[in-house]
Amino acid sequence: MLVRVLTTTLGGVPKAWHYPNFLGKHRSGTEEEYTEKQQLLQEIQSLAEEGDKEQKEKAQQKDKDEHSAKLIRKRAMEALTPVKISNDSEGVTVTPSKITKIKGNESIMSYLKEKCDVEKDIKMEEVSIRKEELKLEREREERKQKIENDKQQQLLLMELIKTVKKS
Repeated sequence: MLVRVLTTTLGGVPKAWHYPNFLGKHRSGTEEEYTEKQQLLQEIQSLAEEGDKEQKEKAQQKDKDEHSAKLIRKRAMEALTPVKISNDSEGVTVTPSKITKIKGNESIMSYLKEKCDVEKDIKMEEVSIRKEELKLEREREERKQKIENDKQQQLLLMELIKTVKKS
């Protein structure tokens, strides 16, 4: 990025030190200034070359990564797609088998059906457990009510006995 900014800002200065008049100016007595300029221009050019080299390497790495990703996806798809191998007079041909695809779908369907049946059984068990809990809760409430009634009857009987004894 820095190299691009320098080259666009300086307007192609890295090529300027190649011109013959640069050599003539170099010999004119201001050698120190021109060697410094020449050194800076060489640094700029080397930075530009390094930047270009890095961009090429990144592009190559990206292409390599894309290619390996395509291969991985292709292998994955091949692993998922069953194949039928047949020997023809021309040689061995490999084609996707419709029968195995159907069988594959059937196995998926049977798995899903089995899963659904298991979930249904679990829900039925949960419902039956909940029914039992409700039944036990009702019985508990009835017992509490019966105990409450028995206590009231006993209290009434006690009061009745007390009143009979007083009279």
